[in-house]
Amino acid sequence: MDEQITQLDRRLTSVEKEVAVLVADTASTLPRHATKEDVAKVEVRVSVIQSNYATKEDLVKLEAQVSAFQSIFATKDDLAKLEAKVSAIQANYATKGDIADLKLYLAKLETRMTVWAVAAFVSISSVVVSVVKLWP
Repeated sequence: MDEQITQLDRRLTSVEKEVAVLVADTASTLPRHATKEDVAKVEVRVSVIQSNYATKEDLVKLEAQVSAFQSIFATKDDLAKLEAKVSAIQANYATKGDIADLKLYLAKLETRMTVWAVAAFVSISSVVVSVVKLWP
């Protein structure tokens, strides 16, 4: 019986050593695992972060607003069309050379009218002088 007790004592000693090793391993792994309080803290932090970020719905709304703004602004094609219209309008208006030609024409016309007025005055004056001489 002493022998059985000795064997049991050896077994108990080995089991106690293994239990001590397991307790030491468990103690070293405990700080690595999160507790319920740690998870609750993380959940609070995540909810704060989530409240600061945009959702997919927010992005869809923003995209709709951007597309609405894009329809307001002119594109390169719109600007090219506008430039073509402006150049077409400018082609219809007089240039500096055209204005100079017009001024020259008006100056010549004024000169002719002045000459005509002087000639008409001289003619009328001579008719009046002739009538006065012939009138007794």
